[in-house]
Amino acid sequence: MFFRRLLCTGLVLCSLSFSLQAKVYTVPMLSEANGLLLSQPERALSLTEKYLSQRRLSKPQDPARVHINEESDHTIRTPLNTVNALQIQAKALSILHRSEQAISVVKKAEQIASDNGLIYPLYESRLLLAEFYWENLRNSATALKMLDSIEEESRKAPSLKLTKQLQVLKYRALMLRANIESNIGADEKAEKLYIKAKGYLVALDDQDELINYQLKLGQHYLKHHHYDMALDRLLSGYWLAVETDDQGQIAQANYYLAELFDERKVYDKALDHATQAGEFFERYKRSQQLAKTLTLIASIYEQQGRYNLALVHYFNALDQENQLQHEVRSARLRLNIARVYLHLYNYTKAEQYIVQARNLAQQSGNEKIVAESQILQGQLELAENKLDNAVTSLQAGLISASRIGAIKLQLMGESILSEAFEKQNDYYNALLSQRRYEQLYASKQESIAKSNVEVFKQQQKMMERSLKWNVNNLRARKHCISSKKYQWC
Repeated sequence: MFFRRLLCTGLVLCSLSFSLQAKVYTVPMLSEANGLLLSQPERALSLTEKYLSQRRLSKPQDPARVHINEESDHTIRTPLNTVNALQIQAKALSILHRSEQAISVVKKAEQIASDNGLIYPLYESRLLLAEFYWENLRNSATALKMLDSIEEESRKAPSLKLTKQLQVLKYRALMLRANIESNIGADEKAEKLYIKAKGYLVALDDQDELINYQLKLGQHYLKHHHYDMALDRLLSGYWLAVETDDQGQIAQANYYLAELFDERKVYDKALDHATQAGEFFERYKRSQQLAKTLTLIASIYEQQGRYNLALVHYFNALDQENQLQHEVRSARLRLNIARVYLHLYNYTKAEQYIVQARNLAQQSGNEKIVAESQILQGQLELAENKLDNAVTSLQAGLISASRIGAIKLQLMGESILSEAFEKQNDYYNALLSQRRYEQLYASKQESIAKSNVEVFKQQQKMMERSLKWNVNNLRARKHCISSKKYQWC
């Protein structure tokens, strides 16, 4: 397989926000299925389908018995275990990117939980549904609306008050909300939510969730270019995962570290971490994660000027995405391929892939890729000395980039446009483009500096809360010892 033959390759673990923390299953088949979710989701799906098809749903006369989890009779399944099986099945379908089926299955779990008065599994299912709307469909508005409803209703549920189950719900809801806010650009809001979630995490005392928390926070910092803090959190998550020998979390940490070192242009370390992640994921033939990692490796090679290796990886990634039929990612890869061909002075091939990328982006309504294709088209026309065409393409791309607020694209476009005007001996417009570039760059740096100040303030608050918790805990232990209640210390 080509993945083995390439020396520096890697895979990214899908960034699932739903909790995979330890949950007690009295049915061995469900316990096994839950444990296989990240490594073998197809097998997990098969096990849950087998469980649901081979057993009939029990209908106990006593309403209180619907909560009982034990099944001594292997021909039946309790409502609770039925909900558990459907939840695992829905997670497996989500991991396999079968979004509509995952949503349908978890809605069925929600209905059974509601019909049988299973309060916690009901809210657990609703939370999963919100996660699917975000993770699979990227529908932040629907996911956030569902979170509002879950939080409001769970506060009123008598059986959940002052229980660990409510703490788990609150923690998971806060983490999902924080992840969404981080991804839609609400940096400060996400930061506050992560801090709030940490308070519940301490009470849960769950090592798997602590690793997940560190990695999610590290990913948040990486996304918003707070590299030192991202490195600190990702390394913390990595070493915690090593301590528990959690290979899935180790792979996830390795991929995020690869992204971090790539952004910091430490390419040897980026390739090393990606390779380590790949050793785990290649075993399970995960197409989308393979495509993402091949794209990352290709990008690193491209930045190093190793264009032939970059092309090999981009094409292999494109093969995977074509199988998955994901138009946006396929369009993005075609732009990357076009850019490499431009570096190699193969202008015919470059134009061919630019046109393909733009057509796919227009079909899917992705304005950012359309804008980038126009700017890359202008760069190609500039290289071919078609100066009037280059200016027209670049100006169209800049208008699109400005409309969607794509600062990075605007910077690239203004820089190339200034060069095009200069080649036309139009020094006045060349200077105007250069000044716009400088203004955009200064604005970007100011925004980063302001964001860093806010993050520093939030970090101070986190440290203060952590210190306060440690002091209170120490006082409690001293009181315990002085009271001679050793059994509780």
